[in-house]
Amino acid sequence: MATLSELTSAEPVVAALAAPGLLVLGVYTQNCVICRRIEPMVAAVAIGSGGAVRAHKLDAERHEEFAPKYDIRGVPTLLLFRDGRLVDHRSGFSTASALRDWISAKARE
Repeated sequence: MATLSELTSAEPVVAALAAPGLLVLGVYTQNCVICRRIEPMVAAVAIGSGGAVRAHKLDAERHEEFAPKYDIRGVPTLLLFRDGRLVDHRSGFSTASALRDWISAKARE
C-alpha cells in the first residue's frame, strides 16, 4: 500500500509549496480514520501520474499555524497547488477516480 511522505518541519513545507508543477497536500491528524483511508488513494494517483503530480501529507495538529492560512476547517483536507499557488481544496472522503478527475480538471484550468 502506497503512503505519502510527511512534511515534518517548516523548511520542507516551504520547499514543497515553492516547487513547480502540481502538488496535492493532504492535511490530516493521527486519529483520523478517513485520513488513513484516503492516503493510499492520493498516493496511488500521484504514482499513476508518472511524476506529473507530487503528493505529501501534513499533520494539522503539529502544524497548527497552517490551518488558518489555508482556511482548513476539518480533516482530511486536500490542497491542490500549481506552481506554488493554491488552486483548489476539498475536504472529506473521495475515491481514487474522483481524485484523478479533480486533479485533471484543475490541471487543465
